[in-house]
Amino acid sequence: MSTRDNCFGVLRFVFALIIVIAHLCVLTQIPDLECTRWLSLVVNRTAFFVISGFLIMVSYDHSNGIGHFFQKRARRIFPAYISIILCCAIGLVWLSSYSATDYFTHPMWWRYVLANLSFLNFLQPCLPGLFEEDIFINCSVNAALWTQKVEIGFYLIVPILAYILHKSRKAWAWLLAIYLGSVLWSNIFMYLADHSGKSMYMFLEHQLPGCLSYFAAGMFAYQYKELFMKYRHWIIIPAIAIVVFEKMMGMSWLQPAGNAAILLWCAYSLHALNKLEWLGNYSYGMYLYHCPILMVMMSLGIFRTWNVWIASGVFIGVVLVASALSWHLMEKRFINRH
Repeated sequence: MSTRDNCFGVLRFVFALIIVIAHLCVLTQIPDLECTRWLSLVVNRTAFFVISGFLIMVSYDHSNGIGHFFQKRARRIFPAYISIILCCAIGLVWLSSYSATDYFTHPMWWRYVLANLSFLNFLQPCLPGLFEEDIFINCSVNAALWTQKVEIGFYLIVPILAYILHKSRKAWAWLLAIYLGSVLWSNIFMYLADHSGKSMYMFLEHQLPGCLSYFAAGMFAYQYKELFMKYRHWIIIPAIAIVVFEKMMGMSWLQPAGNAAILLWCAYSLHALNKLEWLGNYSYGMYLYHCPILMVMMSLGIFRTWNVWIASGVFIGVVLVASALSWHLMEKRFINRH
């Protein structure tokens, strides 16, 4: 296997694994796992958005037109996504408190399938008779899916953004305007959420306008990669300082830019990891599959009856195996199909 000049794939794998472990702590609410809660402070969905902003621009520039670009995105995203929706909707009937007949004829089942296949997961995150016990924070089958509609929304506007950036002599000004507008959106709705207590404001903060600053930071890193590579060793320390300071202060004005600088430095400076790029193939499956696997294990009482560390190890192992099988048996075949 040929190596690339970066290790973005390894970074995606590591970040996916961190999110898996962080969700293990958050969703199980097991005191012994509290030591892993800090991981969600170090890495969250924003790291993927930054990397996506960079790599999607690479993909677009190497596509033979808009149609080819969307075709490549569809082959990468849809097979595994559709599979996990249908597998959960059909396969989890055995865990439901409803009979099979009542389960499949329940309006909630149909709403789940239609809403989730449409990437509108928030409209119906639950399936009938599933995950209703006291051990669950909520009945959501796959809480991680909300980011998919944000990614899809970004893909849809990439051709427009790419056209503007390629035609403009001041690409940096457009990216800066997008960045500042997104950060403003995010901070306004976070302020409203904090002072009103209404969850709707935090929901709006999580949507594409509020996340676009991270994509824009990744796009900026791609657009001015050569300039960054020249000064990357001078930029990395201030970038780390900015991210740490803003996290401590609960701010998010410069975090997207700081995260982009850190990620680009890691991707192009940690050359020893380049040969492990293949690990990135599993990151998408890890992200899609880990929540349903965790919810099933919790429903079966595995985390209550087993040693917590053994149960956690089994959970992570199952996620890795499921992701590897998904890649080799399904995802790779669709990507390579012409």
